[in-house]
Amino acid sequence: MSVSMINAQSGENRSNDNADLQIRRLSPALGAEISGVDLGAFVDDATFSAIHDALMEHQVIFFRDQDMSVERHLELAKRFGTPTYSKKLPKYDGNDYVSLIQSNGSTINVGGRWHTDNTDFKAPPMGAVLLCEETPSLGGDTLFANMYAAYDSLSEGLRRHLDTLVAQHDNSLVALRFAGTEFVGDGDKGMSVGPAVEHPVVRVHPVTGRRALYVNSSYTRRILGVPPTESEHLLNMLMAHVMTPDFQVRFEWQPGSVAIWDNRCTQHYAPNDYTEPRRMRRVQIDGDVPVGVS
Repeated sequence: MSVSMINAQSGENRSNDNADLQIRRLSPALGAEISGVDLGAFVDDATFSAIHDALMEHQVIFFRDQDMSVERHLELAKRFGTPTYSKKLPKYDGNDYVSLIQSNGSTINVGGRWHTDNTDFKAPPMGAVLLCEETPSLGGDTLFANMYAAYDSLSEGLRRHLDTLVAQHDNSLVALRFAGTEFVGDGDKGMSVGPAVEHPVVRVHPVTGRRALYVNSSYTRRILGVPPTESEHLLNMLMAHVMTPDFQVRFEWQPGSVAIWDNRCTQHYAPNDYTEPRRMRRVQIDGDVPVGVS
């Protein structure tokens, strides 16, 4: 099924009433669906404050049946921070700050393993706003996982140990996975392997102050300051741990669905389980340098 979202109404004659906003939790772990909001219209301060608070509480929020132009998409992302171009994805209609995620299901898909976006950056993205334009008739969902819960469920002794550790992240595994595919971005260096960066294994969220496990299978290469074998075994255990179903919510996309996630305290995974077109429009939002436990 598909719907054209490209030439949506400007939203100039549409408005939001914060009194209509409703929030429904989708799982015990994380995720909520917000209704009563028209993202294709101007989002006033009170409505945005409610959306932002919901994101901080639920970590990923979803909207249905949205008719949102590229301009409104960018405006909404700017309320959270500065939009930034993702070199790993093609540009959407040549727009410098909007990316295209598209697959017909016959080749490797972007996001097809558990990850936090771009932790190979010194300052990884704060999050992203993703709009669905076309979905397969079956499959193509996205799963999100709660990294607060992943951390909290570990033993106290292991948490104390992880609080002291730093890990190295780079793009080598992603570059290898997508070599020769269409997911190479618009720049010559879209999938090149840049210098490694270091992040705390446990990140303190800059808004909530909560601790989140901050290693992922796409970008984390090794834990520093421990023997290689210890690093390997510890990372393998943590990578398996974050996939625990108790930490997850699964979202079934429809044309016009929108997801906004907090990249600082979640991971996500898009199964490659479909054989029909799937098309998404994405705006990534700049983040800050992760801070560990002091």
